Amino acid sequence: MSSQPIERELRVMGSTAILQVHGGTVEMLDRAEFRLRELESLWSRFRSDSDITRANQAAGHPVVVHEDTLAIVARALDACRQTEGRFDITMLPALLAAGYTRSTVDDSLAPIVPGTLIGQSALVRFDYAASTITVPEFSAIDLGGIGKGFAADIVAEELMEGGAAGVVVNVGGDIAVLGRPADDPTGEPLWIMGVEDPHHPPAHVAVFRLVTGGAATSGTAVRKWTTADGSTAHHLIDPVHSQPARHGIVSATVIANDAATAEVCATAAMMMSAEAAIAWLDGILLAGLIVTESGDVLRTNTLKDFLV
Repeated sequence: MSSQPIERELRVMGSTAILQVHGGTVEMLDRAEFRLRELESLWSRFRSDSDITRANQAAGHPVVVHEDTLAIVARALDACRQTEGRFDITMLPALLAAGYTRSTVDDSLAPIVPGTLIGQSALVRFDYAASTITVPEFSAIDLGGIGKGFAADIVAEELMEGGAAGVVVNVGGDIAVLGRPADDPTGEPLWIMGVEDPHHPPAHVAVFRLVTGGAATSGTAVRKWTTADGSTAHHLIDPVHSQPARHGIVSATVIANDAATAEVCATAAMMMSAEAAIAWLDGILLAGLIVTESGDVLRTNTLKDFLV
């Protein structure tokens, strides 16, 4: 078992993932990488054999899925209620209509799904006893707004259960941290992280510290494309308008008790004006910041407690 942190970088879930284990082994990294790839195989809408694609293509009928898929769908439905519908996994038909039909990894076309209805999260059903989920008829689901964060949480917890002293699991900017850094054997364990400036990468708009928990950034700078009429579209669909969100925000970063909650709330924040997003985050007692199209940086009241 290494006394120094060991690290691995890989491509998974359409993004770069970084696994850092303190007080661990290479075998732990191997297992963590295997789990991330397994979760991708279950949840990717670009795989014809994934749980999500099979459920979408059988919309209206129960489909047997892995226990991890049951868990993330249940968490996603809670998130929809908690965000008053600003986060909604049934926006896939609108996302496809907006033009996000090809994988960012290999440019392959996503499997065809028959759904056309959106805003159907309240009708998604899951049955733990039967290990099934049922996508509403004429609808389709996508876990892109929660999958990376939920995966980071799962892998971080499993690494700690396997004996690591501390871990950082970063899946495309959705980050889970647990335990203690190897270079901080005494005192309060602190993990230092930066928030990239979307207008001037790789410069940072803020640097903050975490003891444990999660952080995530949602934004429009990465997954975007040019439409047939020459306009620019992105992957964050506003449930109110069924179109890519256009509220003057380039990125939203949220700190929470876990990466999945941070990812969900960062996505939900993108569906409001910058001022409304900050007020909403303050209201639910989460720390975060918003970067606007004009370059302004707005911070929640509690973010100061995390800043370095």
